[in-house]
Amino acid sequence: MDKLLEIKDLHTSFFTHVGEVKAVRGINIDVHQGEAVGIVGESGCGKSVTSLSVMRLVPSPGKIIKGQIYFKGEDLLQKSEKEMQKIRGNKIAMIFQDPMTSLNPVYTIGDQLIEPLRLHKNLDKKAARREAVELLREVRIPDPEKRLNQYPHEFSGGMRQRVMIAMALSCQPELIIADEPTTALDVTIQAQILELMKELREKFNSSIMLITHDLGIVADLCSRIVVMYAGIIVEEGSVRDIFYNPKHPYTWGLLKSIPKVNMTSRQRLIPIDGQPPDLLKPPAGCPFVPRCRYAMRICQEQCPGLYSVSDDHNAACWLLDSRAPSVTWDREGVSLK
Repeated sequence: MDKLLEIKDLHTSFFTHVGEVKAVRGINIDVHQGEAVGIVGESGCGKSVTSLSVMRLVPSPGKIIKGQIYFKGEDLLQKSEKEMQKIRGNKIAMIFQDPMTSLNPVYTIGDQLIEPLRLHKNLDKKAARREAVELLREVRIPDPEKRLNQYPHEFSGGMRQRVMIAMALSCQPELIIADEPTTALDVTIQAQILELMKELREKFNSSIMLITHDLGIVADLCSRIVVMYAGIIVEEGSVRDIFYNPKHPYTWGLLKSIPKVNMTSRQRLIPIDGQPPDLLKPPAGCPFVPRCRYAMRICQEQCPGLYSVSDDHNAACWLLDSRAPSVTWDREGVSLK
């Protein structure tokens, strides 16, 4: 498959009154044509900042320090703001995190759907309205002709998220960035939204970059997973690699904290103790050291690079060094050999 998006050595920081917060620190991510890639990690790990960097929408006082973001071979960081306006919503679309606040409350749903169609597709108002009705029908909003004249407050959270998906798909973008698309929704609506995204991805052959902290959602929608922690990538691989053969202690912790269907009432979830590091002063070594029960001296002194575990499966952990103790993962826990 051809690479649609290539993020190379991306560094994004926020310059606050107390210093530079290094939110993203040298990450590399590829998204191929037609592929769905999930970026997972706890709050504050840099997932959303990565997606906003791709869109060139990092809010002040944030700034992309260095790196390259290639979309179809062209570096987005070298584009002017006018050129980026032609790309946003047209070739790359974003579904934002909170459907309750992402829509403008003073404009009708129709106004907000018709505007990008007229801007990017050069349609007249009547043709744009017809296409907007079809988009609402596509995302299974009943009575779309009537709904087009209503305001966001007249829609439920799930319906608003469907409108956001319709807006994202309005110009049939090649890449959709979905930032926590099901966060504020109950589980039944979550399932409907995920099923809708899968169907529309197959229909339009769009690539998806899904930002989430929910590994269950990633397993359902994505073929590949990138695990982030403290602004860096600690592991990446196929869904099968990450769920059945994880290699980084942070990934082990994430998996052990997921509820299982066959759990008994006496079994308890195992949380990851401690807190992520302060990115005002990132540690010299592996950022997971204070929370890792397998940490060694070298972990405190040097941050490991990504070790190749197998084809397309990499992890940044000194335990993968040939001199380190052997560690196994058996889905029920981790053990040293």
